[in-house]
Parts: sequence; structure tokens; C-alpha cells
Amino acid sequence: MRECTDRAGAFEAIREIVSNLLGCEEMALFQLNRKQNGLRLIWSFGIKSKPFRLPEMFRDFVLFGAIAGGTYVANESGEHGAPGRKKNVSAFVPIQFKGEAAGVLILLRLLPQKARIDELDRELFAILSQEAGEPLFGGATSCPAKQGRNR
Repeated sequence: MRECTDRAGAFEAIREIVSNLLGCEEMALFQLNRKQNGLRLIWSFGIKSKPFRLPEMFRDFVLFGAIAGGTYVANESGEHGAPGRKKNVSAFVPIQFKGEAAGVLILLRLLPQKARIDELDRELFAILSQEAGEPLFGGATSCPAKQGRNR
């Protein structure tokens, strides 16, 4: 992820990390618009309905949690999804850029063999939160990771 310097490479790195290491193949990435208190979908993977839309109640829940900079993990409080949402939500991970949340990665249903999010997963969330912002929101144009380097 550190070597990735453009959005396309960052999207692929996120997909690989979330799918292969976190056990989730349904995800959406939103950019925050602080001036309008809004979220804009910039990428998704594994979600059948395009474009993925957040119900109003769910949108506010994600927006304010991400702005606060906290990662939300559904199974920590025994929940199986966010308020007002039928589709299971496993986690919201704020993506930091220049010291503040610039986006939020939403992980939906975990794979059946993945029982819950554990401490190692939370460490990966922290890495994604800290490292994905530059290639996603920094405006750079190339990604060495596309040529087979480690992320």
C-alpha cells in the first residue's frame, strides 16, 4: 500500500487486503465531503446493486463515525449490522489523509468461514486507515504495486 500512489492501485490493494486477509468480499469506499456533510461513493467491490446507496439513517451513522475518526466493528457489541440496514455490515474504517478522515471504507458481510473480526483484523484496519489516504486522495499518478511489488 505504501508504494501505491494512485487510486486504481489503491483500490486493488484494498480489495486484496480486505478479501484475502480480512475475509470480506463485499466493500464500498466513500469520500467524505465535510462542507456538505455528505458521502460520495468512489469505489465498490462485490456489491451487486450499483451504485451502492446508503439509507439516510445509515449514512449519518457512517458519516459522523468516520469524521470522529473511529473504526466501527459490528460484532464488538453483539450487533449484526448497522441501524436500519438489512445487509450485514461488519466494519467502517475511516481513511485518513493529512491528519483527518477523508473517506470511509465499509465492509459488508464477512465470508462464512470468518466468524468475527479479531485483533489482527483491527491492526489491518489501522494500516488501511493510515496508509490508504495518500494514494486515494493525494492525486499522484503512478503505482509501482501494479508491477508486482508488495503492498
